[in-house]
Parts: sequence; structure tokens; C-alpha cells
Amino acid sequence: MFTLRTTREEDWPRVREFRIENAIDNPVSWTATVEETVLIPDDGWKMRARRGENPDTTSVVATDDESGRWLGMMNAQLGDEHGPEPVLTGVYVTPDARGRENGVTDALLDSIVRWADSRGSALRLWVAEVSVPARRFYARRGFAPTGRTQELRVRGREPRSDDGGLVEMSLPLTTDADRSASPD
Repeated sequence: MFTLRTTREEDWPRVREFRIENAIDNPVSWTATVEETVLIPDDGWKMRARRGENPDTTSVVATDDESGRWLGMMNAQLGDEHGPEPVLTGVYVTPDARGRENGVTDALLDSIVRWADSRGSALRLWVAEVSVPARRFYARRGFAPTGRTQELRVRGREPRSDDGGLVEMSLPLTTDADRSASPD
């Protein structure tokens, strides 16, 4: 069993530890090497942890009910350089908590979708084109490629041909018209 909650500034040491684990497991998904990750100053980690307390961002963590260990985290923000719609960012689930049978990834995404639902008509994300399991998960959850791509850059190392690029995917959200048309 696990519990979801938003992060707070005082979580910054755990956010740091979790993102270092992410960089070790998959620097492409974190977009930074371990060496680059450990160079982020404490204020940078505090800012990341505060995302769960801000109106234009969110950061949700899944914690194991018995041990308190962090199993996964997803973040979202309002807009990026490609538009004002909510954007899913900072996705990481520990290897042992992955998979539909564990429910962690679905629960985290459900929380992000609820947050985004009143903030835009679509939730966008960027996923590595070489990350087939992640792309399959997002497709299963209703995300579709938008046709937009960009180069993948991992901070702290030169681009490699096997990195591939990033693919933008989008999930339509409930609009105000949809909400007013649905019976209560």
C-alpha cells in the first residue's frame, strides 16, 4: 500500500535523494547525469520541493505506507515555451514500483490529471522516443503524439546517437463545457 501527497519545501533532502536515484537509474528520463544532479544547490532542491505548494505547479509523491520510502513522483506546471497548457514533468517511479499491478504510476498520473483538469483543455508531456514502456503507458492512458518533437539533451554529457529525441504527447482534459453538460 502507498499514500499520495504533495511535496513541501521541507521535503527537499528527499527530493534531492530521489532525483539522484532517478539520474542513476535513467539519466535520459531525468535529463541530467548524476554528476550534474549533485551540483544542484540546496536552493534549487527547495524550489523543486515547493512545487507541491504553488498554485501554478504541483509535485506529487507516492510513499510506501510501511517504510515511508518514496516509490514515485510526478510534477506538473502551467505552460512551457510551447504553450500555456499544463505540462507533466519530472516523472520517476522506482523500478520495483513500476507496472500496472502496483498502481503507483496510474495513481500519480490520476492526481496530476485532477490538478490539470481545471487549468487547461489538455495535459502535455515530452517523452523520450526510445522509452517505449513510457510511451505505451501514456498511450494506454489516452495521450496521443502531437507531431511535435525536439532534441533530447542530457546535461553533463555529449549527445549520443542512441538517445533519440523527445516526442510531445497530449491528453484532452474535461472542458468547462463538458462539465456543464454532464448530469450531476
